[in-house]
Amino acid sequence: MLGIKKIDSVVFKAFIIPLIFTFTISEFVFLMQFLWKYIDDLVGKGLEFKLILQLLALFTFKVVPLALPLSILLSSTMTMGNFGENNELVACKSSGISTLRVMRSLIIFAFILSIGAFYFSNKILPYTNLKFITLLMDIRRHKPALDIKENVFYKGLSGYTLKIGKKSPNNSSIYDIIVYDHTSGYGNDNVILADKGEMTLSTDQRFMIFELFDGRQYQETRKRDKNHMQVYEQNIVEFKYFKKVFDLKEFKLNRSSEDLFKGYYEMLDFGQLKSEIDSMSREIRQTPQYIQEYNSRFLTFNKTDTTTALKTTTITQLKKPSQAKDTLAIISGGTPSNIELQSAISGLSSIKSYVEMQISDLNVKKEQISKFKVELYKKFMLSSACIILLLIGGGMGAIVRKGGLGMPILISTCFYMIFHIFNMIGDKLAQSGVIAPLIGAWLPSIVLFPIAVFLVYKATNDSTIFKGETYQTIFDKGKRWFRYFYKKKTVF
Repeated sequence: MLGIKKIDSVVFKAFIIPLIFTFTISEFVFLMQFLWKYIDDLVGKGLEFKLILQLLALFTFKVVPLALPLSILLSSTMTMGNFGENNELVACKSSGISTLRVMRSLIIFAFILSIGAFYFSNKILPYTNLKFITLLMDIRRHKPALDIKENVFYKGLSGYTLKIGKKSPNNSSIYDIIVYDHTSGYGNDNVILADKGEMTLSTDQRFMIFELFDGRQYQETRKRDKNHMQVYEQNIVEFKYFKKVFDLKEFKLNRSSEDLFKGYYEMLDFGQLKSEIDSMSREIRQTPQYIQEYNSRFLTFNKTDTTTALKTTTITQLKKPSQAKDTLAIISGGTPSNIELQSAISGLSSIKSYVEMQISDLNVKKEQISKFKVELYKKFMLSSACIILLLIGGGMGAIVRKGGLGMPILISTCFYMIFHIFNMIGDKLAQSGVIAPLIGAWLPSIVLFPIAVFLVYKATNDSTIFKGETYQTIFDKGKRWFRYFYKKKTVF
C-alpha cells in the first residue's frame, strides 16, 4: 500500500514541473503571436508602459483556454514517455500495477483542475475579456504620438498644419517655422511664419507651446460692405515675440465605458447567458402575436366567412383594382370606393413591410441565440479538454516510451491541431446554424474522446502500434520477401 502511494507521489511530481514549464512557454508563444498581430496599433502612440503591461496581462488570461490544454497534453506525454523510456512502467506492470493505475494521481489532478477551469471560464474569463476588449479598442482608436519631423508637413493636430525646417538636438529650439491655422474652416486664411522659436510642453503635458521670434502673421478677414457683399482683407502683422498654444487633448487616451461591450456573448457568465437565451426565445415565441396585433389595425372583418377568399388572394393580386374590389366586396359586404381601395392597398403594404422586418429580426435573434448557446456549452468544454487530453498524452507517452521534448512535442502538436481545428469548425458551424450548438461546442471532445479511450486501452495492453521497432520489423520482412520472389523470378 505504501509503495502504491509512493508511485502516485512520484508520478505527480514528475508531471507538475513540466506542466508549469509548458504552460509558461505556451502563454509566451501566444503572447508573441498577439504582439506580432497588433504591433502597429501599439508602437508610436506614446502609451504608458504600465498600460501596455496591463493589456498583455489581460491577454494572458484570454488565451488560457488555448494554452492549458496544450500544456496538459505535452506534459502528460513527457511524463509517461519518461517512465516508459526508463522501464519504470515495465517494473510497475510486473508488480501488477496497470498503466491506468499509474496515471491515477494525474487523473485526479485533472479532475480537480477541470473544476477550476469551469470556474475560470464562467467567472474570470468574461471579466478579463471585457477589460481586454475595451482597452484594446481604446488603444486602436488612440492617435499616434506627436512626432514633428524636419522639413515635413505635420497634420496630426486638428485644424493645424505645421512645418519645421530644422530642430536642435534637444528638440527644443526650432527654426524656419510655418503654422497654417485652419480652425476657421475657410482654408489657409491664417498663416504664421517665424525664423526661430522654442517648442515646449506644459507641466501636465496637455498643451504644446510655441514661443516664436522674428516672424510675421498673415491673416485674411471677411467683412460685408454697405451692399451686403463679402469683402476680403489681408492683415499682415510683424512680431518680435509670439506665443502659440496647441491643445493636445486629442492625444490623450480616452477610456470607453465598459457598458458598450457588456452585451457580447464572450462577456457573460453562465447565468447571464441563460437569461439572455430565455429572453430572446420568449421574444421569438411572441413574434406571431406582435404580427397579429399589428395587422388588426388594418384588417377588420364582419361575420361573413372570408377565410377562403383571403387564403387564395396575395398582396400582388390585391394591387390589381379588379381583384382587390372583388375581395374587399366579400370582406366588407359591398363594393368599395376608390378611397377605400387605396386605403386597403396601403394597409396591406404596411403589413408586408412589417412582416418582412419581423422576419429579418427573427433571423438575427436566432443567430444570436446560436452564439449564446455555443458560448454557454463551451463553459464546460475547457474542463472536458483537460481530462481528455491528459488521457491522450498519457496513453501516447506510455505507448511510444520516449521522453524529453522531441517526440512528445511532435505528438502533442498533432493532437492539439486536431483539437484546435475541430474547435474552430464547431464554433463556425454552430453559430451559422448548420449544426446544433451543443454538438458544435463539444465537437473537439466528441472527436477526441474515443481516441483517448483507444490509446489508454492500447497502453494498458502493451500495444506496439506506435513503436518504431514494429514498423521496422515489418519493413525488414517485406524486403526479405521481395528479394526472395525477385530471385525466384530470375531463376525461371
